Amino acid sequence: MTKVKVGVIGCGVISEIYLKNMTAMFDAILEVYACADVNTDAAAKRAGQFGIKAVGVDALLADPEVEVILNLTTPNAHHGISKRALLTGKHVYSEKPLATNFDDGKELVCLAKEKGLYVCAAPDTFLGAGLQTCRRIIEDGEIGIPIAAQGFMLARGPEHFHPNPEFLYKSGAGPLLDMGPYYFTALTTLFGPAKRVTGLATATYPTRTVLSDKSPKYQSQFPCGVDTYIIGSIAYCCGVIANVTTTWDLTFPYWESGMPLLTVFGSQGTLTLPDPNTFGGIGPPPLAMAEPGKFVKLRIGAGSFEDIPLKYGYAANSRGLGLADMAWCIRNGGTPKINGECSLHVLEMMLGILESSKSGKHHVMETSCKLPEPLYDNVPWA
Repeated sequence: MTKVKVGVIGCGVISEIYLKNMTAMFDAILEVYACADVNTDAAAKRAGQFGIKAVGVDALLADPEVEVILNLTTPNAHHGISKRALLTGKHVYSEKPLATNFDDGKELVCLAKEKGLYVCAAPDTFLGAGLQTCRRIIEDGEIGIPIAAQGFMLARGPEHFHPNPEFLYKSGAGPLLDMGPYYFTALTTLFGPAKRVTGLATATYPTRTVLSDKSPKYQSQFPCGVDTYIIGSIAYCCGVIANVTTTWDLTFPYWESGMPLLTVFGSQGTLTLPDPNTFGGIGPPPLAMAEPGKFVKLRIGAGSFEDIPLKYGYAANSRGLGLADMAWCIRNGGTPKINGECSLHVLEMMLGILESSKSGKHHVMETSCKLPEPLYDNVPWA
């Protein structure tokens, strides 16, 4: 099979794991053609690191050799780069979120459909071993009828580790739009579309301080332009209700909160899911996975929780897995497991929660999506 040529736009922190996986884990289906960034030094660094060429953004978008743009820019640039890519006839796989407002996201999905192209946004972590194992447990009826779900992303802010955290506190970012996609995508791939959402949100601190001593801006302050403690409730069409809390106002990393990050309650049992920001439960220390299991826990009735071994592949950091699936569909047809309708639905859910907090009313969902097909062990490109 002829590999699908990928052009990467955005050579910041997240680009490293994508490039590593595309040039090794998914190199049977993906070929990294070139990379670009408005910061030419960043592009040159990644090009040298992975043996690819660095070009300008305009040149990459115009190059007819490129079939897919991997959009790893900052959130406020997602819509603009993705739209330009679609207009030049290229498929788009973007980092989350799809866009920073609903109209822009809807425009991208409509434009892709009009041109017969694929567009979607991360995360693809739900295709990993952890959440795929949990999906099979739920579908096999081991917890009975799903009733409700609870998610917690309770953390200190990225100013503690990110060298340039300001963009994460601007409109279109914040803890909900930055970390929420992992939780809302995971739940949507388990329970399907939502019919309404409700939210409460607040901006706790008017300014933030850069606390990473590796940053040239160490100890400098910058304004906070987003809500930083958000509680969102979701009513799914299937009858499941869920609650997800995201915050950057606390004093510890999210994996040290002591709270189960994602839990599903059923009529016959309870399922604790792995961190939806990972593929199999692997996380920063002390959560590095020493052995299968330990991150999926199943409790039947009033019994004790038992560790469930992961049943499928991709337990390590496999960012790019969704792009590989898209590439397979480009060559063979079909609908990618991450698709524009699902990405737009998740975006509307998050924006609807923020809107609900301001209006004091439920946000009734305009969009819908189909439940994505599971991956399990069906990996045709491997």
